[in-house]
Amino acid sequence: MLASELQAKFSESDALPDLSEFGLVGEMPDLEGKVVLIDFWASWCAPCKASFPKMDELYQELKDKGFVILGVGVDSTAKAHNKFFEKSGVSFPLVHDTEKKLVSAAAIETMPTSLMIDKTGKIRSIHKGYYGKKTINSYRDEINALLAE
Repeated sequence: MLASELQAKFSESDALPDLSEFGLVGEMPDLEGKVVLIDFWASWCAPCKASFPKMDELYQELKDKGFVILGVGVDSTAKAHNKFFEKSGVSFPLVHDTEKKLVSAAAIETMPTSLMIDKTGKIRSIHKGYYGKKTINSYRDEINALLAE
């Protein structure tokens, strides 16, 4: 199925489509059989900037248990994307949705928005916004529950 043929919005319990269909730029991590947090972000988004250090701590804490964060940047230019990436210093993988195919298919309207994906590739929850410790604690609880399944 081509990205253009995908439904216009992702919902909880949907299977995550094949991300290779969206023309994402950057190195894609292996997501198969892992709990994945796909985080849509932009360099101009203040909550995105605030979330990255805490998200990286969460990634470092849980990556050896089968957890991956994939940051999907939606900046209009590679320059803005790359500058943010370099300044962020995060260790989790970041890709660039240069043509906005994935963000459009998922109908993402709020930055940041994150999709929590279970080990079978199903979207289990969608989180909009970043609310500091509350968000990170919620992610941690959900990730640990999904890892235990």
